[in-house]
Amino acid sequence: MIIAIILGLTGGILTTSIMTGLVDQKIRKGIANEVSHIQLHNPEYLKNFESKYTINCPDSIAQIIAKIPGVKGVSLHTRLTGMAASSNAAAGIQIVGIDPEKEKGVSSLYTSIPDSSGSYFTGIRKNQVVLGKKLADKLKIRLKSKMVIRYQNNDENLTEAAFTVNGIFQTSNPTFDELTVFVKKSDLDLLAGSDNGIHEITVLLNDIDLISSTEMELKKNLKGLDVENWMEIRPEMGYIASAIAVEVYILLGIILFALAFGIVNTMLMIVFERTRELGMLMAVGMSKSRIFRMIMLETIFLTSIGGIIGMILSAVLVGFFHRHGIDLSSFSKGLGAYGFDSVIYPFIKQDLYFNLSAMIIGTGILSAIMPARKALKLKPVDAIKVE
Repeated sequence: MIIAIILGLTGGILTTSIMTGLVDQKIRKGIANEVSHIQLHNPEYLKNFESKYTINCPDSIAQIIAKIPGVKGVSLHTRLTGMAASSNAAAGIQIVGIDPEKEKGVSSLYTSIPDSSGSYFTGIRKNQVVLGKKLADKLKIRLKSKMVIRYQNNDENLTEAAFTVNGIFQTSNPTFDELTVFVKKSDLDLLAGSDNGIHEITVLLNDIDLISSTEMELKKNLKGLDVENWMEIRPEMGYIASAIAVEVYILLGIILFALAFGIVNTMLMIVFERTRELGMLMAVGMSKSRIFRMIMLETIFLTSIGGIIGMILSAVLVGFFHRHGIDLSSFSKGLGAYGFDSVIYPFIKQDLYFNLSAMIIGTGILSAIMPARKALKLKPVDAIKVE
């Protein structure tokens, strides 16, 4: 019974921590590399993503946002829909014009470029482009290759120029890697002969828990702009988190059912094996309520021992794997297709850890009620005769 509780508790907590860590990594990397915590747009821009709908006075707005407590970084984006072409292929892309240094304050994408795949942006050289590995493979280009970027500017004139591949990043989101390219905003403005404007302001906070309060403050002070948090921008990430939470409780329900079944079976065997002993205790005057309490106390002791050992063992395992990770490189292609990393770092929130422990220990105690009630139905005369 002790082993069953240890395995049930350890298995439940470890499995939950792996699933939680998997989703948490996806969300954190999605925020860090793609959307940040909060984005601001011209409301008209979000309807059809037309480049003419820009944000007025973006620099002044960025300064206001930067002064809000809890804001870690602010970056301005020019977003244009265009085409990328090489001598081998062509593809539709989303062009993001940025200030590389300010972008590092809201995005960790520059850390997703391997040493062998160049760098984010270097020096003052013009027409540098940073793109995803999947797009590079699609266009059949590599580091230092030339590619032509074509887009329509705010004057609805077609603009195109050759860019040099300066870096190739690889994230856990294949769609993002295939569609997005980063260039310097100054290069886009120079090509167009005018300012392309700012279509998006991204905001990174010191803590994800500050999103709600910061979002409310931005909506209050910047009423002419549309303010969205990461769950509104990328609702599929929120859906994944909700789906995993449901799966965790379904899995936990299965574990609790199996654990309860095992405990009931074990305690019933104990009652049947001690039928003669229990009959003799009742015959010499021991009340049924005391027998009930005796069996319940035995179960509580066994459950507590198993629960304490299980909690310690699960904490050690979760801590070990959180530091060293679980390498699933053999499944990297399958995981990558769904935007998950091949190395998982399990973790579990403290409140969920203790809730799961209490639920499993509670299940053990409740499962002893049926065997204890079975003992109460024994008749002393008949019980003593049992060999």
